[in-house]
Amino acid sequence: MSANTAGHGKNGSRATVWVRTKPTANFAQDMINLQPDGKTINFHCYRDPKKGIVNNQIVDWSFKVDGVLHNANQEKVFEAVAADVIKAALDGYNGTIMCYGQTGAGKTFTMTGATENYKHRGLIPRALSQLFRDIDSRPDYATNLRVSYIEIYNEMMYDLLATLPESVKAAQMNPLSIAEDEQGVYVKGLQSHLVQNEEEALNLLFEGETNRAIATHTLNKQSSRSHCIFTIIIESRSRVESNAKYTLSKLNFVDLAGSERLGKTQSEGKTKEEALHINKSLSFLEQVVLALADKRREHVPFRQSKLTHFLKDSIGGSCYTRLIANVWGEAAQIEETVSTLRFATRMMSVSVEPAVNIHYNPSIMVKNLEKELILLKRELAMHDTLVNRTQITYDPLTEQQRYEIRQQVRQYLEGRIPEIDVVNLRQIQGVFEAFKDISNQMSKEIEESLRARYTVIDKTDPVAIATAQQAGIPINDAGELVGETDSSGFGVGPAGPGSKLVPSSIINAKKNEQRKGKARERTSPAMMKQQISAPQVSKVPTTETPTAQTQLADKEERRDESEFLSTASQSKAQTTPRPSTPPGKVEAFEEFKRNEGSEINGILAENKEILSAKKLAYASLAKEINSTKEEMDRSLARLTKLKEEREAEGNALNEDGDIIISETEYLEINRLKDLKTVYKTNFEELKAIKSEVQYCQRLVDQCRQRLIQEFDSWYARSYLNGFQEDNPSSVTTGLGVRNQKVDPMVEDEQEQFDRLQMALLMENPDSAPFYNAQTRTKQRKIYQSATNQYQTGVKRVPGTPTRIIRNQPPTVLEVLY
Repeated sequence: MSANTAGHGKNGSRATVWVRTKPTANFAQDMINLQPDGKTINFHCYRDPKKGIVNNQIVDWSFKVDGVLHNANQEKVFEAVAADVIKAALDGYNGTIMCYGQTGAGKTFTMTGATENYKHRGLIPRALSQLFRDIDSRPDYATNLRVSYIEIYNEMMYDLLATLPESVKAAQMNPLSIAEDEQGVYVKGLQSHLVQNEEEALNLLFEGETNRAIATHTLNKQSSRSHCIFTIIIESRSRVESNAKYTLSKLNFVDLAGSERLGKTQSEGKTKEEALHINKSLSFLEQVVLALADKRREHVPFRQSKLTHFLKDSIGGSCYTRLIANVWGEAAQIEETVSTLRFATRMMSVSVEPAVNIHYNPSIMVKNLEKELILLKRELAMHDTLVNRTQITYDPLTEQQRYEIRQQVRQYLEGRIPEIDVVNLRQIQGVFEAFKDISNQMSKEIEESLRARYTVIDKTDPVAIATAQQAGIPINDAGELVGETDSSGFGVGPAGPGSKLVPSSIINAKKNEQRKGKARERTSPAMMKQQISAPQVSKVPTTETPTAQTQLADKEERRDESEFLSTASQSKAQTTPRPSTPPGKVEAFEEFKRNEGSEINGILAENKEILSAKKLAYASLAKEINSTKEEMDRSLARLTKLKEEREAEGNALNEDGDIIISETEYLEINRLKDLKTVYKTNFEELKAIKSEVQYCQRLVDQCRQRLIQEFDSWYARSYLNGFQEDNPSSVTTGLGVRNQKVDPMVEDEQEQFDRLQMALLMENPDSAPFYNAQTRTKQRKIYQSATNQYQTGVKRVPGTPTRIIRNQPPTVLEVLY
C-alpha cells in the first residue's frame, strides 16, 4: 500500500467523514463557528417563537469530524478525501465515496464538477485521471478498467449508459435487478464498459450525466431527482509473476439525491412524489448506518430499499468508506445543516476493516498444477534411474495393463504362478481392485447357483420369513430352522448327490472371462487409435477482390492515357520549330492548355463547375437550416413562456396526476415537432452534400496536379531538350498552385473551433482527454437534442420532469463566404 494509505491507519478501523461548506455571501457567522483545528464545528441556534413558551429545542450543537473543507477548491477536496483511496484501489482494496446533504448543497458539483471548465472538474474525472496515470507508472502490472453508471429513480433502476448505440438493444431486453453471489452484490442487466484510456472513460461519464433526471424547485434550478452511482471495476494482474493470482477491486462514487423539506421546496405533483421517495430511501440508509454502528445488532436491514441493497458490500466491512457532508451555511438552512452533520457523526461509528480482494484464475491454476505434476514425474523418474528401477512408471494404468493384472491375479488364485510382480504403487492398487472384482464375481456366481438349487430365505426380510412359514417350512421368526437336536446341532440328514456344488460352473466362468479379455485386447484403445485416419484439409483457391481489379484497371487506363499524351507531345514537338529563347512559363502554360493539355484542362474546368454548383447548394441549404433553427428557438421560447405562465397560475392535474396543458401550448408543441422533422431531413441532406463537396474538391486537386506535371514534362521536352536538372518545377514557382486556405464551405464553424481548440490544448496536454470527451458528447447529443423534446433512452411514466442537457450544443450553423 502507498504511504498515504498506510499512514491512515489511525482511521482505518472506521469510516471517515469530511464536511464541505457551500460558498455563499450570506454565511451565518453568528450561528456557525469553525474551530481552528479544522475538524470541529459549533452551532448556536435561536429558539423558534412559533413553538410556544414551553420549548425544549436544543440550541447548541458541536460536531467533530475528520476535516472541514470551508471554501475549498476541487483539487483540495480530491487530495483530502479521494487520492489515497484511488491508490489503494489499484492494490486490490474496495472503496466508496458518498456525498450526502440537503438539496442544493453542492453534492453533484463535488462529485462530477462543471464540465465547462477543466479546473472545476469533480472527484470522478480527477479519479479517472489519477487511475490512468498510476497505471502508466506500473508497467509490471496489466490492469483492466470497466465502468458502469446506474440511476435509482423512484425505487426503479436505470442504466444511464443505455443510450449508447451498442447498449440500447441489451437494455431493452434485460431489465435491471439486484442479485447476490459469493463475490458480493451485483445488478443483473447492468452493462460494464471496458475503457482503454481516460478519454473513453470521461466520454461515458458525460454520456451518463446528460441522461440524469433533473427538475427545478425553489432551492435548486437543477435538482437531481435520483441517486446515481458511478462504479469503476479494476482488475490487476502481474506481468512478471506467472501465477493465477489477481486482484479485483471496486470503486463506487455515490451521488445521493438531496433531502428535501416540502415546506421549503414547495414541490407539487410528480416532483412531490419524487421528494417522498428520496426522503424515504435516505431514511432507510440512516437505519442501515445505525445498525452497522451498533455492534449488538445481528441483523442489518439492507433489503429495505434498492439503494441500501446495492450498497450492501460498499458501506463498512472490508471497504474504505468516505463520506462528504455537503452543508449550506446560511441561517435559513441551519436545521438541515444540523441534520446532515448528525448523520455524518453516525457514519463515523461504522467499523471498517479493509482487505485486499485476491482471486485466482481456475484455468491458470489447472495449467500450473499440470506443469508441476509433469516436473514431479520427471524427478521421480530420475530418482528411479539412479537406483536401477527403470521399469517403474507413474502414469495411470491403461485398460491393457488392468487386464494383464487381472489375469495374473486369476492365475495366482488358481495356483499356476507362485507370486504377482509388483513394481510400483499403482500396480498394488490395481491388484487389490482385481481381487475385489474377482471376489464379487465369485460371490454372485455362488449365490446364483444356490438360488437355482435351493430355496434361499433372507433372514432380514420378515415378509420372506412369513411366506416360508405359510409354505410349511420349519423356520422360526428369527429365520432359523426348527428340528430335533443332536450332540452337534440340528439333524437334517445327509445331503444328496445333486446338492453338491459343481465346480464346472466356476471353470466355465473363468473361460468366459478369458474369451472376453481376448476380445477386448483385439479392440483395445491403442489399436483403435491406429485405425483412425487423419482428417483431410481442403484448400480454398484465393481470388482477387473486385476492388483490386478495379485499381488495376484504373492504373492501366492512366498508363495508356499518359503514353498517348506523351506520344502526342513528342510528335507536336518534332513538327513545331523551337524558338531560340524559351518563352516564359506563364505564356507556355497558356499555350499548353490550348493545345496538348486541352483534354486535361477541359476535365479540370468541368470538375470546377460541378464543385461550384455543389458549394452553392451547400450554402443555400445551410441558410435554410439556420432559418429553421432560428424558428425552432423562437418556438421553444414561446413554449417556455407558456410553461412559466402555467406554473405561475398553478398546474392543473388530471385523475392520474399528469399536468394538463392548454390548447395553445399543445399546438406549439406540435409545431416544434414539425420544425424538428424538417431540420432533421435538411441536416441529413446537408451532410450528404458536404461529402460530395469534399469529393469534388479532391478531384479538382488531382486534375490540377496532373495538368501541372504534364506541363512540366512538355516544357522540358519542347524547350530544354529533355533536361530538368536546372529547371524548377511549376509548383516551386507557384504556377497553377491553388490557395491552400481551408475552404469555408468544407470546414464549418464547429470544425474551425475544434481545430483552434486542439492548438490551444497543446499548452496543457493533461486537459486534452477532458475536452475531447466533452466535445464528443456534445456532437453525439446535438442530433438528439435537435430532433427529440424528451429523452428516449430510458422510459419514464407520464409527468416525469424533463431531462436537461447541461452541455448545450452550438446553436447556429454559420455560413462563411
